[in-house]
Amino acid sequence: MKSSLCLLAILAIFYLGCSKGPDPNNLDKVSIISIAPSSGPAGTTVVIKGTHFGDDPSDNIVRFNNDSAAVLSSSDDSLVVIAPAKGTTGPVTVAVGGSVATGPVFTYTTDSVDVYVTAPAQGVKYWKNGQEIFLAPTQANTGGAFGIAVADTDVYVGGYSFFTTYPGFEAAYWKNGKKTAFTSPDVAGEVRALVLSGSDLYFGGGENYAPVYWKNGVKYSLPTSNLGGYARVNALAVNGNDVYAAGYEAGPNNEQRSVYWKNGIENILAKNGGIDAGAKSITINGNDVYVCANDSGNAVYWKNGLKVTLAKFVPGETGVEANAIAIAGGSVYVVGSYRGEAVYWKDGTKITLPKRGFDATASAITFYQSDIYIGGIDGSTPVYWKNGVEVSLCCSQHGAVSAIAVVKKR
Repeated sequence: MKSSLCLLAILAIFYLGCSKGPDPNNLDKVSIISIAPSSGPAGTTVVIKGTHFGDDPSDNIVRFNNDSAAVLSSSDDSLVVIAPAKGTTGPVTVAVGGSVATGPVFTYTTDSVDVYVTAPAQGVKYWKNGQEIFLAPTQANTGGAFGIAVADTDVYVGGYSFFTTYPGFEAAYWKNGKKTAFTSPDVAGEVRALVLSGSDLYFGGGENYAPVYWKNGVKYSLPTSNLGGYARVNALAVNGNDVYAAGYEAGPNNEQRSVYWKNGIENILAKNGGIDAGAKSITINGNDVYVCANDSGNAVYWKNGLKVTLAKFVPGETGVEANAIAIAGGSVYVVGSYRGEAVYWKDGTKITLPKRGFDATASAITFYQSDIYIGGIDGSTPVYWKNGVEVSLCCSQHGAVSAIAVVKKR
């Protein structure tokens, strides 16, 4: 009897040892269920759904037809990535550890336009169709590109760069990558706006903390009523022979006044702007002057000096901003932020733009035919939205988009 029991025990152990259990190689096998969108230009933000992705973005190697893609965020079942600038149409793959999954094909589309974008900090640079082009170094948040214009094959970028010579700001512009300086490094010089009107180039900014603009390299100083306090031009508009500049000046009680100048004559709009802010954008439509800013924390714009409040500041809540203004089709567009969301207002009606980060802001706007392009920042990544679809610009740690230009592809 004992020998029979021993034999049964041996047979049971043999059976269990030979039976096939779960394959450890299949326990965490990565898979791709879907990608969205499945087509778009370089820089498109793509969401990949699947299983067993790495929780850390660096754990996931994503390729578009074998071209590496930047991974913005990740979780076990979702990845947010950027379609690579030099990618081509083909399958999307994800590799985690030794496991590789092949997903659907992403189809690259080619717009009939070229999209140029500037954003400040981490170097004076711009992007053309998502491809980053470096012009000059900066240090931390000192310097950057604040305006762009394109005429035929010429690309103009306005901004300022950093030097170790105190105070180290040099106002300049770059034409096709070649630099022309307006100020020397020992002068606090900034370019904050650029307008190309016909064959004339206008740049607005500051020199030794006073408001100035340059027309074809000739400097024009603007008067202020603050008797030498800080002031600066943030935006420009040209209408025929009239030159409009908008910006800020510090008042006697250190308040930031929103102001604009028409042909050198100052107009004070408000005395309660945010610190280092003031009027942020100006546009002209016929005989009407539109300026946007923050006033007492509220997002506002003025039409011929009459204030229109778009959103009110609420103590204890995330703020609101009005950052850029434009007129199209008889409608007034203002872009900004509302409680951490990137938004724009069309004739006062708020429209929220999609985001992937914790918060987002819209900061620039332009139009091309029936399309609306809005630049901004999503999390720490500069982005633009075309008709509400977000396109990310590599890489993070830049400021919000300062200007955007769209031209017919040559």
